[in-house]
Amino acid sequence: MSKKPEKLDQIWSEKDLCERLDLPVTKSGRSRQISNWIRGGLRYMEKSERRYFLEQNVIEYLWSHYKEAEDD
Repeated sequence: MSKKPEKLDQIWSEKDLCERLDLPVTKSGRSRQISNWIRGGLRYMEKSERRYFLEQNVIEYLWSHYKEAEDD
């Protein structure tokens, strides 16, 4: 379980996350890749029909998939 963020800059909008990771965004403002990650277990929160991600959750998600690939 992730700990509570200490600063607002640890909460990323979907747009912020896509910019950080250079992911494409559809016309609707959503990322297909992020949607796939959510289906794969990436945690998020939704407010006013926008998705937000905690920095630590993203790091944990990416790290766990990196470790899985490393173990293969």
